[in-house]
Amino acid sequence: MHLILVTSLDGLSRNSAAFALAEGTAATPVVLHDLLDGGVVARRVHVGGDVTERESMILEHGCLSCTVRFDLAPTLLRLSDEGATRAVVGLPPGTTAEGAIDGLRSVAPRAFTVETVALAVRPEDVEDQLWDQHTLFASGYTAVPEDTRTPGEFLIGEFLFADTVLPTRSELLPEDPTLRRRGLQLIGELAPHATVVTAPGETDVSGATGRFIGTRGVYDGAAAHARSLPGIVHAPGSSSTEFRTVECRVARPLHPERFRTALGAISEGCCFIRGNVWIAGVDARVAVQGVGPRISLIDAGAWSADARHGQWCRGTHLALTGDELDDDDIMTLLEACALTDEELHLLGAASSATPTRNTTRTTNPEGAP
Repeated sequence: MHLILVTSLDGLSRNSAAFALAEGTAATPVVLHDLLDGGVVARRVHVGGDVTERESMILEHGCLSCTVRFDLAPTLLRLSDEGATRAVVGLPPGTTAEGAIDGLRSVAPRAFTVETVALAVRPEDVEDQLWDQHTLFASGYTAVPEDTRTPGEFLIGEFLFADTVLPTRSELLPEDPTLRRRGLQLIGELAPHATVVTAPGETDVSGATGRFIGTRGVYDGAAAHARSLPGIVHAPGSSSTEFRTVECRVARPLHPERFRTALGAISEGCCFIRGNVWIAGVDARVAVQGVGPRISLIDAGAWSADARHGQWCRGTHLALTGDELDDDDIMTLLEACALTDEELHLLGAASSATPTRNTTRTTNPEGAP
């Protein structure tokens, strides 16, 4: 069975995108799951616009893995046995597509082929969601108190993993064309690899019927996992006038205390920061992942020994996305973290460092393709 997965933070965006993806193909079932309080999992199946199933069940653990194992996979296998060759799956809000795919393959390794992983999102909400400092549970997106991710962390993960972004509209909230345009430009910076589906004239995604089906992206598991690795930097591909991405490189190792102190100022105003840093005295790559107000430093394993086989050759490479970035200030702060000649000598790092100070900066100027 071929699957189109729809992931989202909110059920309304997910629903409108899922129905639009199935529109024009009356035999394609739309399977929607929601995780509710008390371990309750609600399932609805729509075929040709009609609700053909509406079920609720209580699982010992109302989580994604249990939902996939005990309800989603069995439902899809049953629909396949009944003759369905394709299904649109609307995942519970806050559920990662990667986790759902792993779960389905653990239950039935060869039963499903993922065609598209689509993130449904209202562009006007993206910037606020990235800066939301609360957890998914505290912000009302999930019913799982133990989920400590922020909405922004979830969104960035899905932007990186998905091959398609579906901009939706709300029937409950008034539309702001300026905010919507700004949100679409931000999406272009965050997910330059993705197909952003918009109808002619940027009309409602739910009205894009056949054209919508034909323009969605194609899922590539290897590429999706590669984009999601800690520290990976992908050059932006948009021509945004509101947002841009600044890339900074420093060839020398960074002083750990100076970098820790400067990191807040370096990332100020950045809604997304990612990359690798070379910290003096640390053998491993240190991956930086920052979304909105939260920044994480991650042990990302050994450096690549050969620069021809990846971008993890030893050195610092950061990419910062925002709307009001001062390139010179960022670079000055980062350069001040690099070890001096004297510090290199004292730390015994001279043999592995560049003998002369060598820093470069690459930016995506406004209007660049």
